[in-house]
Amino acid sequence: MDNNIGKRILEMRARRNLTQEELAEKVGSVASYISNIERKNKCPSLALLRKIVKELDTSYDYLLIDDFEMDKKLEIKYKDMFKEIKKLDNKTQEEFFSVAEKIIESFKNIENNLAKQ
Repeated sequence: MDNNIGKRILEMRARRNLTQEELAEKVGSVASYISNIERKNKCPSLALLRKIVKELDTSYDYLLIDDFEMDKKLEIKYKDMFKEIKKLDNKTQEEFFSVAEKIIESFKNIENNLAKQ
């Protein structure tokens, strides 16, 4: 099984517009070690991996599971959306989720009706 941790760290770091030096500083490492991880020469310790996951706002699954095929753009979009929802007051959040649940149910009904045709 091919190890894609380094490749995925590089992708997420680039998405966040961070240099190796900047990421290293934020996670308490050095740029040369981040470079070695990204080039698959080294594997981060669990402690370092935890810091990288947090700093890059990603998930362990995305970095560790080689056959994980999540659409990265959607993942980032959903995370950004939920950050905005969290900024709303509790009542507005409840109203938002009530409306969202109704929309989802409507789309499920549409899909079911189309499948029956």
